[in-house]
Amino acid sequence: MATSTKPKVIVVGAGIFGLSTAYYLAEDGYEITIFDQHPYDRGDGYKLNPGSTAASVDENKIFRASYGDELYYQRLAYEAREVWKQWNEELGPGKELFVESAMLRVQHSSHLDELEKKTLANMTAEGLRDTQYILSSDDDVQRATGRGWAHKMLKFAIPKTDGQETFEAVLDTTAGYVYPSQACAYLAGKLRKKGARFIEGSAKGEFASLRVEGSGELRRVTGIRTKDGEEHSADLVIMACGSATPMLVPEVRRVLEATAGSVVTVRLPPREEAPELWDKYAHDNWPVIIGHDPDPTGKTVGSRSIYSFPRTEDGLVKIGYRVTKYTNYVKLPGSDRPISVPLQPEVDDTSLPIKSVEGIKTFVSTFLPDLAPLPITATRLCFYTDTVDNSWLIDYLPGYNDTLFICTGGSGHGAKFTPILGKHVRDVIQKKPKTELTHHWRWRPELPLGNGLEEGPDGPRTLDKQKRASPEDLRRAGWFAGSHL
Repeated sequence: MATSTKPKVIVVGAGIFGLSTAYYLAEDGYEITIFDQHPYDRGDGYKLNPGSTAASVDENKIFRASYGDELYYQRLAYEAREVWKQWNEELGPGKELFVESAMLRVQHSSHLDELEKKTLANMTAEGLRDTQYILSSDDDVQRATGRGWAHKMLKFAIPKTDGQETFEAVLDTTAGYVYPSQACAYLAGKLRKKGARFIEGSAKGEFASLRVEGSGELRRVTGIRTKDGEEHSADLVIMACGSATPMLVPEVRRVLEATAGSVVTVRLPPREEAPELWDKYAHDNWPVIIGHDPDPTGKTVGSRSIYSFPRTEDGLVKIGYRVTKYTNYVKLPGSDRPISVPLQPEVDDTSLPIKSVEGIKTFVSTFLPDLAPLPITATRLCFYTDTVDNSWLIDYLPGYNDTLFICTGGSGHGAKFTPILGKHVRDVIQKKPKTELTHHWRWRPELPLGNGLEEGPDGPRTLDKQKRASPEDLRRAGWFAGSHL
């Protein structure tokens, strides 16, 4: 890296990973230029729009610190939580980026599963057990009543039982949700105040290739070329491109995979027509609800789930399905094998698989039956970047003399760490001693393929093997028109 007091850094990707990293580097005096193909610097900015492929651009994402026995992620989440609260104070009432609605972790049966037991054990070890309330515990219910949380300890009958058997659940009062699109815009504003440059939009902000000089042991990256033919120099290039990273950096294709979660948004009737629904699903009265499918691998991070949020200020309720993480394999020029890439909204067919619709239908009928007759406002295949073990990939890519850095692999659980992710990324860039956390983020091609990456294009999750939903299918599922299918 250059010896200048302000090393020149290019960050490719203006999502959560890129912005958080750029922010903390800018704090240390690095000269930062951020590139992105989406014109976030004008118009609606980071507001969710049908043309965006970035997982960071979203209405809301879950904030949770429940990570089974992976204590390092639990601690990181609570570190982030404190900064989210600071940001809320900076922005003031009505502009909060973090909503402490609590989250109800619904079990798969009437008993706590092993993942939940591990989570509670770690919460207890960290002195946080009093923030967790088990539905079947009389002591916890009494404590929740005294502290004003009892109204969110919801009971739901287990389908196909006599109605007396209910799902076990744990209410986590430290959890809730964040607004990632607004958080990205907030961080971008902070970066501009620190002098960071943004080059965004089609062609001028779109990565075309790396500038590489030398060969063998002398090979190094000296910048990037953009689609408009311009060359941009830097001492360090950070690729923070989310699900597009395997498309742009061939070396990571073995350890990263673009996978799609399915999202449905339902609109409540106008407030004056259904005030009871607006009150019921307000974040003061309703928690985030997450239901996990048992994971046969026993992994904690990125576990298979269906989840829902309280309503937004304009009456939207989002339901997400990540039980099946779909892949979209294509053969790219110069690639020796197909890789999974994100679909392009308004260009490709981004209709949801029937399997997702049916899974969401079951979830809604069980936990949100009021919403079953309501129209779907939008659907989305949200592409994440999964790693072989669901821990992120944050490290120098070997073979480039510490001039090319990879910062991606969120695996569906990165957004909650927006305020402090870059602080830890900066430690890796500056080669500070590895912690348990950063050890898990290292470049690790030696790991056996897992987390579905071993399936490849012949696996059962590829979108070309799925029956896709039509508007008629949604009507049969209990919903009607208004979707993007």
